[in-house]
Amino acid sequence: MLRIGRAARRGTAGSGTRWMALLFATAVLCLAFTALVAVYAGYAGTQERTGARSPERVTDGHTTTRARYLLKHDTLDDARSYTVAFVEPVDAAVAPPPGLTSWPAPGQAVLSPALLKAGAGQHIADRYGTLAGTIGPQGLASPSERFAYVRPAHTMRGMTEARPIHGFGAAPEWGNGDFTNQRPIWNLLLTVCGFLLLPAAACVVLAARIGADERDRRTALVSALGALPSHRRLIVIGEAALPVVVGAVVGAVPAAVGCLIDVPVPVVDFTLHAPDLAAYALWLVGMAVLSVVVMLTAVTVLHRRRRPGASTRPRASRPALTRFACWACPLFLLAASYGPGLAPSPTLRVLLQVVGTLGGFATLPSLLAAACKAAGSALAELSRRRAGPSALIAGRWMAAHAATTARLVCSVVIAIGLTGETQLWMSRMAEPVRQATAVHAMVGESLLRVSSPRRITPAFVESLPEQAVLLSLEEDKGAITVLGTCSDLKAVRLPCRSTAVTPADGADERLRYALGRGTDLNTAVIAQASAHTGRAALVLSRGGTALDVAGIKQTANRTLAPGTDVSTLGTEWISGGMVLRDQSGWLLFFGLLGTSVLAVGFALNTQAEFLRQGRAAAPLAVLCGRRRVFYGLSGWSLLAPLLASGAVGVLIYSWLAGPLIADGYAQTSPTLMSVSLGVSAALGLVLWVCGGTSAARISGRWRPNGD
Repeated sequence: MLRIGRAARRGTAGSGTRWMALLFATAVLCLAFTALVAVYAGYAGTQERTGARSPERVTDGHTTTRARYLLKHDTLDDARSYTVAFVEPVDAAVAPPPGLTSWPAPGQAVLSPALLKAGAGQHIADRYGTLAGTIGPQGLASPSERFAYVRPAHTMRGMTEARPIHGFGAAPEWGNGDFTNQRPIWNLLLTVCGFLLLPAAACVVLAARIGADERDRRTALVSALGALPSHRRLIVIGEAALPVVVGAVVGAVPAAVGCLIDVPVPVVDFTLHAPDLAAYALWLVGMAVLSVVVMLTAVTVLHRRRRPGASTRPRASRPALTRFACWACPLFLLAASYGPGLAPSPTLRVLLQVVGTLGGFATLPSLLAAACKAAGSALAELSRRRAGPSALIAGRWMAAHAATTARLVCSVVIAIGLTGETQLWMSRMAEPVRQATAVHAMVGESLLRVSSPRRITPAFVESLPEQAVLLSLEEDKGAITVLGTCSDLKAVRLPCRSTAVTPADGADERLRYALGRGTDLNTAVIAQASAHTGRAALVLSRGGTALDVAGIKQTANRTLAPGTDVSTLGTEWISGGMVLRDQSGWLLFFGLLGTSVLAVGFALNTQAEFLRQGRAAAPLAVLCGRRRVFYGLSGWSLLAPLLASGAVGVLIYSWLAGPLIADGYAQTSPTLMSVSLGVSAALGLVLWVCGGTSAARISGRWRPNGD
C-alpha cells in the first residue's frame, strides 16, 4: 500500500505543487513547535544565569558582610540602557560573580563582549577604569547583553547606596541586566501560538486538501477493488511520507543551528544562547517527530471519502449572506476609519477601531470574491473582442472560480493589513520617545545632567573642558537654586548676583528645557568653580557646541562617587522607549513571519488549483501551436492577482491608519508599504514562472483520451 502511494505521488498532475505544499506546511509546523521550546529554553537559561549572579543580601538569613554591591544604569550614544554593577570584596575568600575568573583590582572594570563592541568608539573600554577582561558567557543573561562589573578606585565603605552582601546566587532581582526588560513567558508563548502556530495549522489544512479530486478518484478505484479503510490510509501516508519527513528536517534546521552556535534574532536585539537550546535537544527532536505525526494525521483525517450513493447535486449557496458581507465590508472599514473620531470616550474609540478592523477583515473575502468575479467577466469580454486566448481563458476561469482567486488575494491583503496595524500601534507606543528625541535633537550633546551620591568634587570641576559651564542645582520646597561663578551664570544669561528670577524667560533656551519653562529660579554666585558642593549639576557648553559626552562620563567615573549618573537631556525617555521597542519587536518579528507563511500557503493552494484547471486547458497547446499561452494564463491567474493584492493591501493599511495618525501619535511606514509591494510582486513572479512551466509540462504529456 505504501508503494502504491509513492507511485501515485509520481503519477499525478500537479504532484510537484502538492509535494512542496506538504514540505512547506510540515517545515512551518516544525518551526512553530521548536520555537515554543526555544522560548522556554531561552527564558530558563536567562533566569538561571541572572539568579546565579544576583547578590545574596546580608539581611536574607546571612549576617556576615563579604562584599559591597551597587547597581546602576548607563547608556551609550544609542540611548540603550545597560547595567553597571559596582562591586568591592570585603572578604578575600568570597568568590567573584559568575563569568569572572577573579575580582578586578581597584580602578578596573570587566565588560561584556556586546558592550565592548557597541561602545568601541565611545571610550567604553576605559570609561570605568582600566579594562581587566570580558565577562564569560555563564555570567550573562544572553550573548547580546550589555553588562559591566566595576570595582571603584575609591572604597564604597560608608556609602548608604552600596548594599552589604554575603555572596552571589539568589533569586533574580529586578534591575539586574536584561532580566529587567523581560515580559512574562506566557506573553511570548501566546505570541508564537497566535502569529506562527495558527498560520502553520492553516497551511497544514491547505496542504492536506491540495489535489483532493485526484485522490477521490483513486480512493473510489481502490475501494471498488476491495480496499479497507486501513489500506486507504496507508496509501495516503505512502504518498505524503517523503515530503513530510523532508519538511520536518528542513523545519528543524534552525533549531539544530541554534544548538551549535549563538543565533541573533532578526528585528529584535536578542541573541539565543546555544547551550540553552542544546539543553533541550531531546525536546526539539520530539517536536520534529510530533510535526511529522500531526501532518500525516491531518492528511489521513482530512482525506474524506464520499459515501456510496451520495448525491452529486451541488449544494445551494447562501447569496443573502454573501450580499450582506459585500455591503458590510465597506461599512466596517468606514466605521474603523471615521468612527473613532466621533466616539465620545477613549474606550469607545478603541472599541470602534478594533470592531471595525476585525469586521472588515472578516467580510473582506466575500467582497473580494465578488470583485474577482466581476473582474474575470470584464477581462473575458475584453479579451474576446481583442482575440487574446490567455486572458480569455483566465477571465472565464476567474469568473467561474472567483473564490479561489479571492482566497489568494485576501490572504495577502489581510497579511499586509494586520502587519500594518501592528506597526501603527508600535509607532503609537513610541510617541513619547519621539518627543524626547525631538528635545534631544534641539539640545543635542550641549547639555548634560550630573547626579552623584556624594558632592561634586574639585577634581571633576577642574577636569571639565574650557568650553564647559558648570551650574550646581539645589532644591528646597520646590524652589530651585542655581549656583555658579559669575562668568558661568552670564554664559546662560542669568544675573550675576543672588536674586530670584521669576520666571527665567530670558535664560538660555537649553536651561529652560532642562528645568522647565516658566520655572522660578534663585541664583547664587560662588567665588570659584571648585567651590561647588551640590550633588546635582548641569554641564553646558558655551555657544551650544557639542560636549565630549564619553570623555566627561569617563572623568565622572574616576573623580566622583560610584554610581554617578551623567546623561544628556531626554535620555531617560528614549532609553525607556528602547525597551518598549524591543518588546514590541517580537510582535513585529512573529507577525511578519506568520503573515508570510499564510501568503505562501495560500499561494501554493492557488497554484495547485491553477494546475488542476491547466490540465483541462492542455489541448490549447495543440490548438495554438505553442506553449507560451500557458505563461500568459499563469500571468493573468497568478501574477496579476498578487500584484493587485499588494496594492489593495497597502490601500487598506493607509485607510485604517487614519484614526491612529490623526492626533499625531502614530505614523505610517513607507518602508512597510514598499516591502509589501515588493514581496507580493516577488511572490507573484515566482508563482507565474512555476505555474506556467508546470502547465506547459503537463500539456506536453497530454494525449487525447475519453476525458
